[in-house]
Amino acid sequence: MRVNLGCGDRYQPGWHNVDHAGSPHQKDDTIDLTGSLPWAVGTIELTYAGHVLEHLTLDECHTLLANLRPCMAPEGILMIVGPDLDRARTLLAVGALDVTLESLQFGGHRWPGDEHRWECLPVVIEDLLTATGWRDITEIGIKNVPAMWPVADRRPVWQCAIQAKP
Repeated sequence: MRVNLGCGDRYQPGWHNVDHAGSPHQKDDTIDLTGSLPWAVGTIELTYAGHVLEHLTLDECHTLLANLRPCMAPEGILMIVGPDLDRARTLLAVGALDVTLESLQFGGHRWPGDEHRWECLPVVIEDLLTATGWRDITEIGIKNVPAMWPVADRRPVWQCAIQAKP
């Protein structure tokens, strides 16, 4: 199974798209990502978490990542994509940021749950993954994310991409 966590307005055919009850967008399942997860041990090959972790608290991220790891197949892969606020600030300083820094810091506020609850940085994501037992944690860069992943847009260089194995 391929799971698209927190799909928002990025429904991906061929993936099991899930989001919270307040999301107004198409999804296959409504799941509270901050509680127990409905998948059996070892049943997920790929999990994509694109611009979702920053919408949870750090404690909720810890719970999600800890609960998700056993659901993954032994050689499964988790791909996390999110804003990199340090990279965005660097781009802002040279006049090359293509969105507002405020939207990357605080979210778009376009629907319930579309707000950011912590400052997304690769080192914080890597620390969360390490603390919850993930291995082979690698920041690969948004332009190096393989085409099989449902990344909405690979152009904005203010994004980070981190993969890990259970």
